[in-house]
Amino acid sequence: MKITDIKFESAQHVIDEIRNMNVKGGSPFGRAAAWAYKLVAEQETFSDKAELTARFDQISREMLTLKPTMATIYNSKKLVYTILEQEALSVRELQEKIIHICDNIIEYSLEAVEKLGRYGGNLIQDGDTVMMHSYSSALMSVFLAAAESGKQFRVICTESRPLRESRLAAKFLQSHGVAVTYITDASIWEFMPEADLIIMGADTIAWDGSVANKMGTAMIGQLALSAKKPVYIASEVYKLDYRTAEGHPVVLERRVKEEIITEGDFDSMDGIEVINQFFDLIPARNITGLITEFGVIAPSLVSEYWKQLEQEMLG
Repeated sequence: MKITDIKFESAQHVIDEIRNMNVKGGSPFGRAAAWAYKLVAEQETFSDKAELTARFDQISREMLTLKPTMATIYNSKKLVYTILEQEALSVRELQEKIIHICDNIIEYSLEAVEKLGRYGGNLIQDGDTVMMHSYSSALMSVFLAAAESGKQFRVICTESRPLRESRLAAKFLQSHGVAVTYITDASIWEFMPEADLIIMGADTIAWDGSVANKMGTAMIGQLALSAKKPVYIASEVYKLDYRTAEGHPVVLERRVKEEIITEGDFDSMDGIEVINQFFDLIPARNITGLITEFGVIAPSLVSEYWKQLEQEMLG
């Protein structure tokens, strides 16, 4: 069984699914962005290049406003705009080339997730207990590969509040016969001694190898140091945010307070500030290795693979 995406019908459908939180994981966000650009190129007509570019500017702005932490959205935009900058091409030629590059992005990403799954599956040994946090298609690919190789293992699955994305992971693991222990985020330290290793996903990788992921990831990494547990991050290299090489920080998304409080929780909100921090940044020094399509690599080496990836994408 392979990890698959939502079947998108239009660019607006992509944006709606992102807004409604139905797209989950850094890799699916990058592929969703590619689908948005591809569907514009396939379904819509433009009188000139300026009109085409304006339309891409619009959908890029909407997607990046909704999910500013997702480097994969920005990377899909970067590759598509590389085509838009080719002055000698007609609008139709630009659309055809954009469709081609978007197909490359989608195909490469799906293959990368499947490939890194096999490498990560090799890290899990028969009888192991693995701790995980939140939901990631790359992470599920690792567990799927380990399960399909016949290994028996258990996963300690944190709930990942406030939206509890880990329920998706628990259902996925259950459907593949993997034993799951589902715990609250506050119980992580209590259960960490039972884990042989910790594997989590990524939404963005910075140039120095630090990783932005669902809130709680950095805390788990710090606790793992005390518990002497190895921490691996499963991620395709396409999640690398090359802007961080120029000193730009990773944008860590905050979401609406209504996801963590409901009306009536407090008699008054006077003097109470509610912050729904959705992502945090685990430093590279707290990560044992990145599980990528190029193998299990040191976090500090991730930037060396970007040019190779970009060349493969551009085909």
